[in-house]
Amino acid sequence: MKELQQASSTVPKRKVWQDLYLVIKGYAIAKNYSNTIIALSIAIKYHNGQTRKDGTPYIIHPLTIAMFLINLRVDDDITLAAAILHDVIEDNHFEDNGEHLVTEFGLDQDVLKIVRLLSKDPNYKVTDPTEEKYYHGIATDIRAIMIKIADRTDNVSTIDVFTPEKMKSYVSETKTLVYPLFKQKELHPKYSNAITITKYLIVSLCEVTESILGIKTPNIDPQKYKKTFAFIKGYARGKNMPNTSRALYVAEKLHEGQTRSSGDPFIIHPLRVCSYLISLRITDDVTCAAAILHEVFKKCDIQRDSDILEKEYHIDPEVVKLIKIISKPDDMDKATYYDILKKDPRALLTKLSNRANTCTILTSYTQKEIDEYVAESKEYIYPLCDYGLFNYPEYSESIDIMNYHIYSICRLVSSLTHLKPELKTS
Repeated sequence: MKELQQASSTVPKRKVWQDLYLVIKGYAIAKNYSNTIIALSIAIKYHNGQTRKDGTPYIIHPLTIAMFLINLRVDDDITLAAAILHDVIEDNHFEDNGEHLVTEFGLDQDVLKIVRLLSKDPNYKVTDPTEEKYYHGIATDIRAIMIKIADRTDNVSTIDVFTPEKMKSYVSETKTLVYPLFKQKELHPKYSNAITITKYLIVSLCEVTESILGIKTPNIDPQKYKKTFAFIKGYARGKNMPNTSRALYVAEKLHEGQTRSSGDPFIIHPLRVCSYLISLRITDDVTCAAAILHEVFKKCDIQRDSDILEKEYHIDPEVVKLIKIISKPDDMDKATYYDILKKDPRALLTKLSNRANTCTILTSYTQKEIDEYVAESKEYIYPLCDYGLFNYPEYSESIDIMNYHIYSICRLVSSLTHLKPELKTS
C-alpha cells in the first residue's frame, strides 16, 4: 500500500510518508495511545534511509499497515504500535532482539512480544526453511495475525516489483502460509469482519496475478455462490432484514443460468457486493437488498419503467428506487449518472462495492476494455470516493477500504499488462 490514499485523500497518488505519519500521530494523541506515539519515533529512527524495492522510503510500509488497521477498526494501542514496528527487529538485526526498545524508549513489553512473533530468525532458511514454525507462532496471537495479513495485503498489492517467477512463488507462499490464518476468524469473532475484508483483498490480488501469469485455477463450481447466499440469509434473518431476505430469492430466480465473463455463476457477483457491504458494517436493509438486485435491469428481461419488481416479486418501492439510481440507463452519459448517484450515500456505497467486485475479473477483459475500465476509475470512481469522504464522513473507513481495493487491482493489472509485454492479456 505504498501509494496509500486512505490517510487524507483517496486520489491515487504517491503520498509522502510525512502526511501518513501526521495522520497516525494525530489519531494516537486523540486516543491517548502512548505506545503508538513511541513506536512512531522508533520507526522513524530505525527505518531512516531504508527503501523498498520500488525506491520509496521504507517507512511508508509500516505506516500504511497501521492506517489500514485503523480503517478496519483493529486499532488498539498495542496492535498499532506493533504494526508500526513489525519490521524494525528483522531489518536492523538488533543484538538484544529489541529489548532496548522497552528499556530505553519505554515501549510496553507486550508490543515487543508481538514484534518478535512477526520477526523471522536471521537464519530461518536453515532453522525454519518452510516457515511453518514462524507462522505457527503468529497464529498464537490474534494481534500478530491481523498485522501479518495487513502486511501481506500491502506486499501483494505491489507484487509487480518482482520478476514473474518471484511473483509466482510469492503467490504460492501466500496461499500456503497466509490463507490458513484467515480461519482464525472462527476463533476470534471480534475480528471476523476485518479478517473477511483483508482476505478478500489478498485473494483478489493473488487471483489477478495468477490470471495474468497464466496460472491455471480450479474448475468453477456452479454451486459456488451457495455459501455466500446462506451467510446473507442467516444474517438477514438475525438482523430482521425482510427486504434483503426477499431479494435473495428474487435474485436467484432472475439470474438463474447466467454467468460472468470469468465463467462463475452470475449471482455470485451481487451476493458478494452485498456481503462486502455487510463486512464493512453497512447493513441497512434497503441498501443490502438493492445491492443483491442491482443488476436486474441490465442482465434480466425487466424494463426500468415496469412495475414487475413491486407487483410480481413484492420488492419494496424504496429498494426499487435505489436500484434505479445504481443501475445506469443506456441512454445516460457517465457524467450525469455519477452526478446523480453520488447524491445518495446508499447508492454511492453500493457502487463502490460493485466496483471492488468487478475489478477482480479485469484480467478476463480485452486490453481495450481494461484501458476503458481504468480510465473510468480515474475519471469517476476516485472522485466519487473523494465526494463520499467529504459529504458522508460517517462512512469514511468503508470508502477508504473500497477505494484502496479498486485502486490496487486497477494499478496492478495496468502495470503487468502495459509494462510487461510478455504478460499482456489478449
